[in-house]
Amino acid sequence: MATPLAAQETPCDQPDCTNKRTVSAGNTTASHKQKVKTVEARRENAPPSLPSRRRADLPEPVPFTQDYEPTPAIWKLSDEDTTIYMFGTFHILPEGFRWRSDEFNAIVEEVDELVVETSDDDSAEDLGRFMAALMSEVMRKDRVTISSRLSPGNREKWLGIADEVGMPRSFFDRMPLLLSMLSAGLAMSEQYGSRGEYGVETVLEAEFKAAGKPIGSIEDSGEVMRALMAIDEDRLLAQLDADLTDWNGENIDALFSGGQNEQNEATNSSSSDPENPSPVEVDVFATEHLWAKGELDEMSAEDFGGNAVGDEIYKVLLIDRNRAWAEWLENRLEQPGTILLAVGAGHFEGKDSVQIMLTERGLTAERLH
Repeated sequence: MATPLAAQETPCDQPDCTNKRTVSAGNTTASHKQKVKTVEARRENAPPSLPSRRRADLPEPVPFTQDYEPTPAIWKLSDEDTTIYMFGTFHILPEGFRWRSDEFNAIVEEVDELVVETSDDDSAEDLGRFMAALMSEVMRKDRVTISSRLSPGNREKWLGIADEVGMPRSFFDRMPLLLSMLSAGLAMSEQYGSRGEYGVETVLEAEFKAAGKPIGSIEDSGEVMRALMAIDEDRLLAQLDADLTDWNGENIDALFSGGQNEQNEATNSSSSDPENPSPVEVDVFATEHLWAKGELDEMSAEDFGGNAVGDEIYKVLLIDRNRAWAEWLENRLEQPGTILLAVGAGHFEGKDSVQIMLTERGLTAERLH
């Protein structure tokens, strides 16, 4: 199920591990490229105000180390009287994860305004209406559950995902399918220590508020959620049913990281004895480290499953928004000033990135380092 979910590895329970976990190679994916398929939720809008595991019920965060100085990618778009710095973010991060560089801190001091995807203040009213309508629909007595629409052999597998991520079965099974999947991915990230309160936008919004600097939004998050909910759920359900059939039900990582074929490839490549696969150490924060080092990935529709459903999700989450943002940026150049645009890092990666969309408009964003 290679969808934009934050599915990762379960926490290490060994006293001497840092940010790695030893697992059977047959039940996990070790490569960065496979992991990128499931990390987009941490770089996209989180489903708001949904039931999740209480903080006290969460396992201990996965420890990690950073033996490098952060140098995350920064771009500059400018003309004679306007400068726009563009910075890719992670919306949730583990406590203590270092991502700021001296250059970035200087930019924060320089700019007049912060612009994020949708600020907390701007999102409150519209998302409140969205969630009220959603809850009304979810709690209808005649609401058809997701499990009832799956093949009999897959129903318990689906409900088991709710158990794994600490969500109430009844609510998980009654939500719109895509929202359940996104929520499960984010809940899994919380199990490893990532939290919204340590995410880039949360930190920056607090700083700009304290400094008395304005905070703007580049889009309406409610519109994004409605666009996601408009994706054909029957097609999404058919893909889920097929993925659950292929899944052995034992390790949720295998389901969210691209299916059993990739897991089998990992097994074959790491052990000469398929009945006794060698342990594989998986860095649960590998993508965060690459981002903090300024290393970019080639984000594409293939990272969302390489099927019609994944293509549609990719279009809604990235292509449509990047095109709209490029138009917003072009128009913003007409207004003098200096701003920092801080949005999900995935929007600056691949052939459909914001930078590419700007190029199509005759504009060039310069990478600063």
